[in-house]
Amino acid sequence: MLWLKNAESRPLDFVSLAAMSDAFFCRIFQVLGRIPPFRTVSMTTYFHASGEELAAHGTAPLAAVADARVFHRSFCDQTAELYGAAGQLLATAGQVAYFRS
Repeated sequence: MLWLKNAESRPLDFVSLAAMSDAFFCRIFQVLGRIPPFRTVSMTTYFHASGEELAAHGTAPLAAVADARVFHRSFCDQTAELYGAAGQLLATAGQVAYFRS
């Protein structure tokens, strides 16, 4: 879990929310304890808020959580959730990555 916000102070929008959904380091690093070569194969971000709800969020940081379940045959998954200041789920993301161990 971590806190995310725009480097430059500006209201939250879909572009910054999409970028933040890809802010997590690949979970294989936590499994191996080192940084192997890895690349994203596929990533999808789902938005659960309207543009007006994002603008109302303003410049406050987001609570962000990532998790992974599968590390097999040099592929791993990763999920992410981004929450607004009031606890509202703003976006979820699913990612598949390739890694060399």
